[in-house]
Amino acid sequence: MDKLKTIGISALAGTLVSLSAAQAGGVSVSGSWELSYTSKDSSEVTGNRLGMNKNITFGGSGDVTSGGGITWGTTVAMNDAMSGLSSASMAINVGGIATLAYDSGTGGYGANAVDNIVPTAWEEADAGFATGMIDVGTVSKQKGVINLTIKAPVAGTAISLSYASQTGGDHVADGGSSGASTHGERAADLTLDLVNYSASQFGFRLGAAAEMIFLGETCKQLKNDVGIGNMDALASCGHGGTPYWDHPYAGTVYSSLRIGPLSYGAQLTYKDPQDMSASGVQYYNSYVYGGALTIGKYASFSYQKGDDRYNYNDATRNSGFTPRDPTSDGGNAASVARVGGAGAAGFKNTSGDESVHTEFQGWSAAINAGPVALKYFRNNVENINGGGTSDDHNEINLSIAF
Repeated sequence: MDKLKTIGISALAGTLVSLSAAQAGGVSVSGSWELSYTSKDSSEVTGNRLGMNKNITFGGSGDVTSGGGITWGTTVAMNDAMSGLSSASMAINVGGIATLAYDSGTGGYGANAVDNIVPTAWEEADAGFATGMIDVGTVSKQKGVINLTIKAPVAGTAISLSYASQTGGDHVADGGSSGASTHGERAADLTLDLVNYSASQFGFRLGAAAEMIFLGETCKQLKNDVGIGNMDALASCGHGGTPYWDHPYAGTVYSSLRIGPLSYGAQLTYKDPQDMSASGVQYYNSYVYGGALTIGKYASFSYQKGDDRYNYNDATRNSGFTPRDPTSDGGNAASVARVGGAGAAGFKNTSGDESVHTEFQGWSAAINAGPVALKYFRNNVENINGGGTSDDHNEINLSIAF
């Protein structure tokens, strides 16, 4: 018996040794410390303008026996609010061509990685505001996203697919599940980099991305089920209290060019939230462009401008809105009103007259000296979030990386 026990222990020890050898890799720790001074619009109460942020990132990497490698990283943000774990990811690289990743909040994959490709010295033109520019980052910046990227060498041509089984969720621990969330829809996005070439004195990028959120129930689906003559059933087609005609989607095209120290980029985005409510937006049109000047490895300066157009369902303020005729439901006006008919939401506005422009402008600069960087940006916005208010944000930041 003792002999058999000895053999068993020896075999187990041998197994552990072999597993340890196969799982060998390196571990690294990096981080940054930041001190900022922030100035806002004169109408806002700023209070203490000094703030501090400390980030520590734990990372690891190792080679896969058959080629390629695996990397993981976890970032712990330690600002004054002690927000704790902010993001984490794990990626398996196969031969330098395909990468399979699980992302929990880094937002470094898929369409979110190209939400704004316009070059900047530091922050983008919408930094510091409660509502930013319209983009296609809804899916990829979720927590719990699976991403597959296949990239060709040299030219950088790549295709990337991201999938989230649930939107609006939080980090999920090993062996756990998220349960219900505020939204709970499935979502996916697709990014295609036609060209993504970068050399020491020249770079060019051209691509497109699209995303869609798959709602469990939409008014369009119910309409097909019950028929136009029985629209009373459509009173329940709302999702989370909002009636959606179909699955929300968005798309963007982008391009950037770098010649020596000069860089330029531009991007166009279209977003349709499929929101049928009276106060809802029928669609968004957005464009952003700008350029940057880089002086060696020590200084950079940039300017960026963006314009978001909000086209609302209710266009009566411009006297150009013609609501859908309630007689399209055979005179059942009460049923039509509940899903956006005359006197209520107005279904989907086809007049295109009610639009509000939100304009962003931003200047940014950065000076680097080894691990120390001094950065500055000044941003302003008109008609923020499609409203009538304006805002400014100025920030000076001193950061030290280790």
